[in-house]
Amino acid sequence: MRNVIIRLTDDELRKLEEEARSEGFVLITDYIKFKLFGSSAIPTKERGSSTTSVEDALNPITVELLNLKKKLGELAEKVDIIESELTESKQRTQVQESRREFREEKRPIQQEQKKSVMDYLREQKVMYERKLRSIRDPDSFFEKLERNGAKVLYTPEERIAVDPKFYDSFVNKLSKIDTSDETEVQQRLSAEEHELFQKLRKAGSIYFDNQSKSWKLTSNASSKI
Repeated sequence: MRNVIIRLTDDELRKLEEEARSEGFVLITDYIKFKLFGSSAIPTKERGSSTTSVEDALNPITVELLNLKKKLGELAEKVDIIESELTESKQRTQVQESRREFREEKRPIQQEQKKSVMDYLREQKVMYERKLRSIRDPDSFFEKLERNGAKVLYTPEERIAVDPKFYDSFVNKLSKIDTSDETEVQQRLSAEEHELFQKLRKAGSIYFDNQSKSWKLTSNASSKI
């Protein structure tokens, strides 16, 4: 094997080294042979060494990237499943709440339909005929109340239906009021009791007994006129 000496300047040598490195050559002599004679001048082992070293360095990174991509795909799939389950659970909860609200709304309506006239009287305590404008047959209405235990008071102007318990409490309170002063009477009675008191007093169905110092109902207050 013969030696060939090539004289180069520093710049030429530096440029040649850069070209050799960029082409993947470790030895500059191999690069010169490659430039002069082509790839056939470089041993197969040496030609592939640079490429192989790069591939060997890249292969583990590629494998890690592929594994990471696979894990990210699996994670995204799990997130989709969780979101889907949460959406279904939320929808089921909303349906159950809607059904429960519907049942709760429906229940008072059903209970309202089962109320009797006495139930309404117990709630209102007193019913005045003049206020019952929607009643088509007042006679039947008050007769039904009276049959079911309501206290019906008859005055010249109207009939007044009173809940029995409320009526007893009202009469008991009146018997303990020992003054005829209306202001003091009002203070001792509830709003419903005072309204009934005024109606009965105006109709002459109630009076203050000076001897017993108490308020009393007249006999015609509870009799049909």
